[in-house]
Amino acid sequence: MATANPAQRTASKTVTDTIVGEHTHTIVGYSLIKGIGDGEPIASERFVVGGHEWVLLFYPDGKRSSSEGPMGNGPGGDGGGHAAVALPVAAVAGMAGRDDPLDPVGLPPPGAAPGGVAMGAPEHRAAGGGGAGGGGGGADGPHHGAGGGGGGALVAAAAPHHHQHHPAHPHGGGGGGGGGQHAALMAQLGPLHRQQRRDTTNEYAALFVALIGEGNNPQGIVSTSEGKVVRAFHRFTLVDQTGQGRDLTKGRTRDAGAVKISCARQDPNARNCHGYRKFVKRSLLEDPGKGYLVNDALVIKYTIELVVSSGGALMRGGSSARSPADLIRVPPPSLGPDLAPLLQRAEGTDVTLLVEGEEFKAHKFLLEARSRFFHSLLNNSMREGREGRAVVQDVRAPVFRALLHFVYTDTLPEGMEDANLEVEMAQHLLAAADLMQLERLRRMCERRLCECVDTESVAFTLALADKNHAEELKKVCLDYVGRNLGAVMKTEGYTHMVAACPGLQAEILATVAALGGA
Repeated sequence: MATANPAQRTASKTVTDTIVGEHTHTIVGYSLIKGIGDGEPIASERFVVGGHEWVLLFYPDGKRSSSEGPMGNGPGGDGGGHAAVALPVAAVAGMAGRDDPLDPVGLPPPGAAPGGVAMGAPEHRAAGGGGAGGGGGGADGPHHGAGGGGGGALVAAAAPHHHQHHPAHPHGGGGGGGGGQHAALMAQLGPLHRQQRRDTTNEYAALFVALIGEGNNPQGIVSTSEGKVVRAFHRFTLVDQTGQGRDLTKGRTRDAGAVKISCARQDPNARNCHGYRKFVKRSLLEDPGKGYLVNDALVIKYTIELVVSSGGALMRGGSSARSPADLIRVPPPSLGPDLAPLLQRAEGTDVTLLVEGEEFKAHKFLLEARSRFFHSLLNNSMREGREGRAVVQDVRAPVFRALLHFVYTDTLPEGMEDANLEVEMAQHLLAAADLMQLERLRRMCERRLCECVDTESVAFTLALADKNHAEELKKVCLDYVGRNLGAVMKTEGYTHMVAACPGLQAEILATVAALGGA
């Protein structure tokens, strides 16, 4: 008896997991974007999750179906993608409804046969069926052409109290009796439809996320009958900035299944976004007691869980196969935040700096590592080096406090970041940073001052730039002065500049000459 061959046993495994990403977008100047218009978004910067590029789209005036753009057409309702919800079709004597709020009733092209479906106010639509189809449109006359026939019964059903005598247009051609009745119906339906459209205001702000591109090694792409898609769970949060935990969050739950978003960005019919037309009532958003709008700014936090699979024949060599390294989320650098408490609590300090009579405790090794100025100050043979105490000249105490915070954290204190940095403080910080050889801080101040050049401050800033090696800032100021010399010469800053930096007058004249010859 033959011996049976042993069974060949194999096994395989597919793993489905999620890549989690989070993006926070702050919108400053909310009052200035109100009234931008229905369907007009405020976009975040691009951000990458799972190798895909995404962008948040906030619609302060909402996004009704009539404003549908090429962003895609997911399922209707508040929770779907951009839903292309069309207006009802109106075919009164061959007319199709149009989405133009100034011309809500569309006329057929010359020669088109009239239809027989009534479209009017609800009570009119309920009154009977459409009239019998009339004849084709008449030949074009020199002005308005001949009216088409038919449609009389429809007018009687839709607007019986307006079925009066309608004299023919003096320049119109002859035609069926329905032509005048047709005009009467248009006179009634047009204003009615227009008024309905104008009275419909959008009470909600909308919020969506859109897939706009691919980075390196895009993950989670699945081929379906609808084309290539990615699946994800999306969560949108309007942050309560008062810290009372009243965040407003909307998102898809696990039991509802992941949302499909198309990767076919060139297809205008592809659904490449997801979000909520009715994300938040504008009255709720603007309620000062809710904490969503603080200092004319709102904060939106978006979280995505991108569904990815690995293993299996269909995944082999595919773009959705995920590297194990993608499972590891590397947090942002935290050295600055970690060192800040050392300065705030003065733990382990071994040096004291005196500025305008105020004492600042610090760590000698950190000061020396960050600045050659401090290294020289604290390592000389004089008393400063021996006793661990030093006097810092030519710097105001508030300026030095901000500078010392930068030494520890590589950032400015809260409230001084970017556009919040006042011009006067930026001027003082630039001079101090140049003195203490803090290149990054000097460049930060230089950039901020370039954004704030105006007639009153430009001469002060020009003198400052000239003395503190801020060459790019100096070029910006010279150009501004050259173009506005008459106004600048009347300022106090110009008098100061001439006294402090007399050589700048020659450079200003050279700039004026160059601009004149341009």
